[in-house]
Amino acid sequence: MNQEVVQTQKEDEAQAVTDLCSRLKKTPSSYSAILFFASTRYDFEKLSSLLHEQFPRAQVIGATTAGEITKDGFTTNSIVLNAIYDNGKSQFSGVLIDGIDQFPILGNKEITSAASKIGISLSSENCSRDAFAITLICGLMSAEEIILSQLYSLIKDQNFMIAGGSAGDDMKFASTAVSCNGVTSSNAAVVLFVKTSCAFRIYKENIFQRTGKNVKLTDVNTEKHIVNAIDGQNPRRRYAQVLGITEGQVNDALLDHPFGRVFGDEIFIASLVSFDKDGKLTMYARVLQDSLQEILMPHDPVEMTESTCRKITSEIPRPGCIILFNCILRTVGFQKKGLTGKISEVWRRYLPTYSGFSTYGEQFGHMNSNQTLVTLVIGE
Repeated sequence: MNQEVVQTQKEDEAQAVTDLCSRLKKTPSSYSAILFFASTRYDFEKLSSLLHEQFPRAQVIGATTAGEITKDGFTTNSIVLNAIYDNGKSQFSGVLIDGIDQFPILGNKEITSAASKIGISLSSENCSRDAFAITLICGLMSAEEIILSQLYSLIKDQNFMIAGGSAGDDMKFASTAVSCNGVTSSNAAVVLFVKTSCAFRIYKENIFQRTGKNVKLTDVNTEKHIVNAIDGQNPRRRYAQVLGITEGQVNDALLDHPFGRVFGDEIFIASLVSFDKDGKLTMYARVLQDSLQEILMPHDPVEMTESTCRKITSEIPRPGCIILFNCILRTVGFQKKGLTGKISEVWRRYLPTYSGFSTYGEQFGHMNSNQTLVTLVIGE
């Protein structure tokens, strides 16, 4: 599989699409799949329609972003387009599931049909051998866990992997959108099934480590992602107490000390938004009543990036396609610490091709996380 990455900052949607297509090496009909990530400065519905028209033989999926990623670094106000082609080794089939805040289960038939179109039987117990899926989910609907649960209720092979990201909106937190084959929605998830004979791996990178400082969320509003009590105490007071800081310092500590859910050797991060005037805690991820969380501390991000890249190149020495789903909070943290250039330099040094976007959530298999990098790597 091979990937071409092109980017534009042309302001007009039609001019932007023309510019993107002019930068590609092949004719539009040569590509099997198009993944595009776009700033909310663009009319997303118009952009999606134009791209679908330009690539009639391809499965075309896209999402709005909180920033775009290419070899030029972390950028904003642009469109990044991934044009994927191979020599008949891979097949793609996309589906849009609308109304994810209410009854996404109504899309079960369409999900199963999309997979079967390219020979993936979701009822097979070994479909993970040559298939996986990419998800793009509207990032303000709090529906990521619902969508993943829905998908895995249909997928009988629990080793089947999903990699994806939640659409952003340049940190306006007003409305996000996703698209599949020209159809757009601000209340949907897109699933792109991929069947391939190429080697593929999906990597999860977090830049945090365990501290052994565990707390229990003893009063939670699950739907609104609000924590009313930690260990039976005021959340701000208890968080400050566990970290050994003052209550006036807690909001400055949130990026470096999120919660973590530990499953075996894996840490899944649940990011913290802020404490309100009463000390109640709002979180990005859905949290459960009486769940145990560990307060994490940061690793060296550049060192972790090096480690991930070394693992990728050792396991897939000739990657042909790499997609990065990078949490916006990682991007913000890198910016605050002046690390965006160093992180990009490491990616450029190890990875021959890649692109991605800053997300509002990251899907890795059965789990949705925050402050995480999920990397999809497909061999040539």
